[in-house]
Amino acid sequence: MVTKESTEGGVKSKRKLVGDKEVPNKKKKFSGDPKKNVAFKKKLAVKKKPLPKETAKSRKDRKLLRKKQSPNYELSCQAKKIWEKLRIQKQQLSKEEKHELVEQLMKLVQENDKSLINLAYAHDTSRVLQTCLKQGNKEQRHQIFVDIKTHIVEMCKNSYAKNIVWKLLKYGTPEEREIVMSSFKGTVMKLMRRAKSASVVEYAYNNYATAPQRLAIVQEFYGRVFTMLCNSDASNFTDVLAQNDEKKSTILSSFKDSLVPLITKEVIVHTVVHKALFDFFQYCDDATVRSEMIETLRDSLAHILHTHDGAHVTLHCLWYGTKKDRKVIVKSMKEFVLKIACEEYGHMTLLAAFDCIDDTVFLKKALVQPIMKNIATLAENKFGRKVLIYLMSPRNPSHFLPEIVKLLSTGDSNATSKKPMAQRHQELSEGASPRILEYLAENITPIIYDRSMFVLLQVAVLCCTGDTNTLIEAILAQAGSEFSPGATNEDGKMHVIEDPCGHMVMKKLIVAESKRMTENPEKEAKFSRKLVTSIPATSLSSWSSCNRGAQILLALVESADSETSNKAKSLLQDSLAVLRANVAVKSTKILIDKLN
Repeated sequence: MVTKESTEGGVKSKRKLVGDKEVPNKKKKFSGDPKKNVAFKKKLAVKKKPLPKETAKSRKDRKLLRKKQSPNYELSCQAKKIWEKLRIQKQQLSKEEKHELVEQLMKLVQENDKSLINLAYAHDTSRVLQTCLKQGNKEQRHQIFVDIKTHIVEMCKNSYAKNIVWKLLKYGTPEEREIVMSSFKGTVMKLMRRAKSASVVEYAYNNYATAPQRLAIVQEFYGRVFTMLCNSDASNFTDVLAQNDEKKSTILSSFKDSLVPLITKEVIVHTVVHKALFDFFQYCDDATVRSEMIETLRDSLAHILHTHDGAHVTLHCLWYGTKKDRKVIVKSMKEFVLKIACEEYGHMTLLAAFDCIDDTVFLKKALVQPIMKNIATLAENKFGRKVLIYLMSPRNPSHFLPEIVKLLSTGDSNATSKKPMAQRHQELSEGASPRILEYLAENITPIIYDRSMFVLLQVAVLCCTGDTNTLIEAILAQAGSEFSPGATNEDGKMHVIEDPCGHMVMKKLIVAESKRMTENPEKEAKFSRKLVTSIPATSLSSWSSCNRGAQILLALVESADSETSNKAKSLLQDSLAVLRANVAVKSTKILIDKLN
């Protein structure tokens, strides 16, 4: 091959000569035509030899060859033969037979001059050790423990060996568990940064750690400054802060820095991390450090709010976060609103959001609308009903425990919320009430007979914003049907007046309206008035034939609303003969005395 120089456009270039033909230089620039470029690339492409076709047999042979290179190959094969007998569930082996097989495995390892730790890191021999811990006796388990106890931390980092640590915790003695727990000391933060080892610490913390051991684990999250200042006289965070007031900001900043690396999707799901985060917000009163932590954490709260500590962390982030923080938190919750609303602790975060977020237009789109789309599911769930009730009647002591009200009121004095809380609740109620009223009216029959759901009717009639006439008429339509004591309908249900749930709805509505008018005369007893004007006198008087029906009539007569009371008395006076015929009913006798 010969090269020659040529000049094109004043630029020197070298050409390759193969015989009498010129071969273009590989470094030649592509032309502007894409088709020519493709053709040029094809010419330059070097033909590669096809790889030999791989078969199942060749793969199996290659895998076997790789296994044989392991120093424990022969031992592994012999151990698995015994293990197969030990793990088969079909044949019922006695405890003695199982212990004998475990003993054979232990002798096999000793004969090969191997330590049991050599078997812990492979997927197959690791299973052998796990079965030995499960099926062996106390002495055999202790022998395994002695061989591996100095390798606990390293085993936690391995995909297969970590399962042996789980079995040690599950089947070991209290003394052995104590040694396993003590081996975590000083390494918890390193272990928690890996998903594999973090799961072992989580398992130990939740299932087998004592109260002092749990405290010791959580304290390792408190940061290096806390560790240096902590001593026997100051064993908790509060004492350390009290004794080192001048270093408080440094301690809290160190605490925050130790938690930040744990805010990853793989690690933050663990409850031990939730506990550490909760402790941070409990102790941290430095607004700057707290704001930095909220900003770091706000995108990940949807992964932790299902636990007690995680929900409380979310509450603190909502209370003390900026407007932007709150918006990001709510957006992260939007996709999981139905799941959150049905959780024991998760639903609390929705109530806190209703309390403190000023932008109710955004809140309606992000949270209230998804809730209304799934209202049927929420109405059937214990915690979902609390969310619906809170939208209609927030912090009502009749439906929420004093402890819950007190917890939610913790965030009332936050610096971010500017709009009056009553106004926020009113605007949210206006957004939720129409759909709630519509759903209850359409499903009045199953709801009024349901022990768990009928309370929604009471709250909706008394507290919903908007026109409640449709719902009231639906309830009265159930009550206005012909009444016969003890009779049941096609579904085996008694009349609403005699049914325990239906009777309770009617009576509570009348009593609640009466009480409300006593406290505020400007309020109107809408349900009670409609009841005495829409139900015929003959139907009303027939209710006196059963005790529950007579109690409803008695509530109407004793109502604080004079219009309702007078109308009820007038109707019942005209049917006094029917009442006297039912004088054997205890409540009816009291009713007659009231009328006289």
